[in-house]
Amino acid sequence: MWLLRISVLALLLGPSSLALAEADETVVWAGAQGVSWSRVEAGVTSPGTAAAGAVGARYGLDDFWEVSGQLGGGANLAEGRGGDLVMTASLEARYIIDALTWVPWVCAGAGGLARDGLDDQGVRLDLMGHMGVGVEYRPARDWGLSFATRLHAPLTDPQRSSGPLEITLAYAWYLD
Repeated sequence: MWLLRISVLALLLGPSSLALAEADETVVWAGAQGVSWSRVEAGVTSPGTAAAGAVGARYGLDDFWEVSGQLGGGANLAEGRGGDLVMTASLEARYIIDALTWVPWVCAGAGGLARDGLDDQGVRLDLMGHMGVGVEYRPARDWGLSFATRLHAPLTDPQRSSGPLEITLAYAWYLD
């Protein structure tokens, strides 16, 4: 029985000659996101949760490093705040281990978060830094499915805002 388990694990996680990283590799992706944050105004904490769509692109600098950019947008689903606009934009650097069918990666970057309905002043823009982790299932050379989570830290309003925490499920198309 243990031999069967090891064999299945080796097949799932083992090297795949079809899924090796390359420099100059270009990837576009689209997916769905959940974005959650909290904000403190006059001693009252107001949580926010948005369902969003996102698109992005990545470019391979070498076999281990990529640069990536993404845009996302959706609506705040928190009670009493439904329908308020939420938009994100970010750039990041990624370190990937792309010699497996399951491709793990870590990232760090910066971007912006625009939220409507926080106060009477309209849309609020916060600059953010983030760190994240993800994994992409890449059984073939031209496509992949990925799961990622990023924790953002507001740089412009750190004492009143926390998060957001972003969770993304996406489909990637490899153009090269």
